[in-house]
Amino acid sequence: MKFIHYIIFTLSLAYAITANSQAIDAGIKAGVAASQISGDGYSGFNKAGVIFGGFAKINLRDQHHIQFEITYTQKGSRKNPKTSEGDTDFFLLRMDYIEVPILYQYDYKSFTFEVGPYVSTLVNSYLEDENGPFSIPSSLSQFKNFDVGVTAGAAFNLNEHIIMSWRFSNSLTPVRYFESIGTINNLALGAGGLNRFNAGMFHSYISFTLHYKFGSING
Repeated sequence: MKFIHYIIFTLSLAYAITANSQAIDAGIKAGVAASQISGDGYSGFNKAGVIFGGFAKINLRDQHHIQFEITYTQKGSRKNPKTSEGDTDFFLLRMDYIEVPILYQYDYKSFTFEVGPYVSTLVNSYLEDENGPFSIPSSLSQFKNFDVGVTAGAAFNLNEHIIMSWRFSNSLTPVRYFESIGTINNLALGAGGLNRFNAGMFHSYISFTLHYKFGSING
């Protein structure tokens, strides 16, 4: 599904739900993410990034909500050298997305638990290793323009307006596909750091954000 179609679907769904809802709470959010990519040869949530954007929460009835968001989200992977151990290997993959989650939320006392899908479109990517910036050769599989995944998390409502949120998100489809065996061998023999892209790649990231809720738009 193309990103613009997902946006249209999201807005249509929001409109349909709004017709039967009690109120809509709107607000802004900002925070940080720690991310990794499965399949790049490195592990650990070592890549820091930022998240910021807005949200609209549709209140279906007591304790049940649907929240729509549009955020700028930085994901990727990072491996820092350990020169004291003789390890000079460095790697940085930075991928910037416009992301649209649709979350079902359930309130329990001061907590809110949430789960739902997201789709995001790639707006920028950057690759660097110990030899400097580089790019994937055009003859090889490139990064996909879209990332489709799922998000789950919990939030704590500090007061009527301020909310702290923790989430874990993971791709459901690869953001880069596998290469053929022949290509893998060629890369391993002659392309240096590029052999880290032999496998399919999936985003995983943990995020912490603060939300400021303006209040109800309609009631």
